[in-house]
Amino acid sequence: MIDWISTNYLQITGVLAVIILLTVGRAKILPGVRSSPLLLWLAFAVTAVCGLILGWALVDVMAWVTSRPSLFGAVIGSIGAIAALILGWHAVYLLIGMIRDLADKTPDGMARRAALLVPTFLPAGWTATWGIVSNPRGLGTGITAAIMAVITIVYAHLIVREALKAKTAPKAWRWFAALVCLLAGLVMIPLLVFADAQAAEHLAGKLMTSIRILAGVAGIALLVGAVKDIVDRIPDALVRAFLAFGVPLLFLFGAAAAAWLSGNAESGFELLTGSAR
Repeated sequence: MIDWISTNYLQITGVLAVIILLTVGRAKILPGVRSSPLLLWLAFAVTAVCGLILGWALVDVMAWVTSRPSLFGAVIGSIGAIAALILGWHAVYLLIGMIRDLADKTPDGMARRAALLVPTFLPAGWTATWGIVSNPRGLGTGITAAIMAVITIVYAHLIVREALKAKTAPKAWRWFAALVCLLAGLVMIPLLVFADAQAAEHLAGKLMTSIRILAGVAGIALLVGAVKDIVDRIPDALVRAFLAFGVPLLFLFGAAAAAWLSGNAESGFELLTGSAR
């Protein structure tokens, strides 16, 4: 424990600094924020700085939690990773409230809450995801990765659905929904890498090759649909599907699928032209 404190003394200092800023600094100006836009923005800025400091500190904590050895460490790491991912996605959900709150150019309570929680938990959620897949511990890690994938899909769906309810600036909210889906796709990449590695240990090589090619072809198909969907410069359902699912599929298996498609297309062309002769 002493070694951990010695290694992470700067992070501990940061947390204590945030407590001082929030309890001594921001708390003193909050009662008067309604009477002054300047105080509103000052409270928002102080809160955002505190969130950034907490996010920096929490990233190292999550990296430490998810790398603990032994069975007990694996259990604690899995629970901590799932909790961090949920909080990270909840922080993204809070962005909707912050954007709506800032529409009148006055950062009220929802905006301040998001300014604190978004930079605090969003980096921690990503670190937790990467920490779990980079420290595999057998079946338990696989179950954790599957749970994290489900959490990502569910939260992305909820956030996108809430964003698309907006009546004002619907085009801008569609782009916001697309960015959320891209974030979901990026989170899915390390989880998919882990799933692919685990499957390769238990499935026959030829079967894995077929699965990877088909997964890559699915990513290419989603890309084709997204291109059709984005012609009007408004990212609708096909674009969101590509960003959430096609991006990780293409990132992992796109090259293999493209090589397989081009090779077989070339063989088909040679067969066709040979027959024509």
